[in-house]
This record gives sequence, structure tokens and C-alpha cells, in this order.
Amino acid sequence: MGRVTQFFIIASLFYLCLGVTIGVLLAILPGAIGGFLPMHAHTNLLGWVSMMIFAVAYHVLPRFSGRPLYSNRLADMHLILSNIGLIGLIITWPLSRLYLTTFAVRTIFTVFALFYAVASYMFVYNIYKTVFARE
Repeated sequence: MGRVTQFFIIASLFYLCLGVTIGVLLAILPGAIGGFLPMHAHTNLLGWVSMMIFAVAYHVLPRFSGRPLYSNRLADMHLILSNIGLIGLIITWPLSRLYLTTFAVRTIFTVFALFYAVASYMFVYNIYKTVFARE
């Protein structure tokens, strides 16, 4: 199993634990649901689920296609940018909900969202070039 695959699995398991912890806190403090429910959902969906999908795709799809991964460097950048983006979103989400009119908080939040989006586009490009490469 490749290094990037392993790191995506580790990240996925971290986000699963974090998402479950946020969920338990929401059960204990139901008044906080409005501000923290999106944080909980994104931690689980973009963190646990997506990171595990990335791990499995990086491991399985090159093997199924019979080709090596198009770019290990792109996969490394995907790993770094997606985690920076998601951690930034998780941290700034409550702030953006509390300070909706604060331009700086919304801008920082948007930058982290763009990091995750760019990382996802890198993944799509890398997998596409791997699976559909011309021989």
C-alpha cells in the first residue's frame, strides 16, 4: 500500500473520531446544533468519507486500470491541500456562523473552501489521467 493511501486512511480515521466527538457534544449540548451541525457534517462527509474514498481510489484504480498512478506529486499535493482546507473549514465554520458580517472571517473561510476544491480537482485530474491514459 502506498504512502499517500496510508496517509489518507490515517486522515480519514482522525476525521471519523473528530466527527463522532462533535456529534456527542451536539447530543450533550443541543442548543449548539445550529452553529456546529455544518461543522459536524463536513467533518464526517469531507473528512471521514471522502478521505477514505480518496485512499481506496488511489490504491485500487491504478491496479484496475493496469497503469501506475499518473502523478505521485499531484497525489501528495492533494493530500496536503485537502487536509489544510478541511481543517481550516472545521476551525473557521463556527466563526463564520457567529460573525457572518465580518469580511475577514468569510474570506478566510472561503480560502479554505477553495483549498479543498482545488485539491479535489487535482484528484479528479490525477485519476482521470491514470485510468484513461492513452497507451
